[in-house]
Amino acid sequence: MKKVVHNLFLMIEFFKIELFSKVFGSHYVVKSLYLCKSDNIKRILQKHNGFIGNNISIKPMLNIDNFGKFGEEFTNISIGDNCYIGKNVFLDLANEIIIENDAVISAGVSIITHADVGERKMQKYYKRVSAPVKIGEASWIGANVTILAGVTVGKYCVVAAGSVVVNDIPDYTMVAGVPAKIKKKIVPNEED
Repeated sequence: MKKVVHNLFLMIEFFKIELFSKVFGSHYVVKSLYLCKSDNIKRILQKHNGFIGNNISIKPMLNIDNFGKFGEEFTNISIGDNCYIGKNVFLDLANEIIIENDAVISAGVSIITHADVGERKMQKYYKRVSAPVKIGEASWIGANVTILAGVTVGKYCVVAAGSVVVNDIPDYTMVAGVPAKIKKKIVPNEED
């Protein structure tokens, strides 16, 4: 009986979000990701053109910025199979974010795909940067990491908590620090 009530609640929440999004638009859809139950986050991302794999877990308080137009808000996100995304993760969708199979994105991670001062005087010194971010297969991004535009994290990598990643990380590598630097290589397993 508990499961039936839970599923009914999820269905009502999802339909409410979809109905209100038709009235209030994209901003309502994005705000709903922050507040809704984990089970509905995947459905909402898929409904609005995100590519979301199977057997994923996305915790609440997902915060998304620079999303697309209504109905296509999440075209710049691709999450593979068996991924985990922790609480309070920030995704900047000004450009693509690709999270490959079996990746773990811990709580508080920020993935930034652009830097821009906007229409201000400083613009002549700091031009807009926009580039995709890719998190490789089976990589683990620790809590409160920031990954900047254009970075590719290779497969089977570990990024230590609190790091700021400004450069690509080769496969089978552990990095840490601000900015993140290679701390050790990970010896591949024959099964990988």
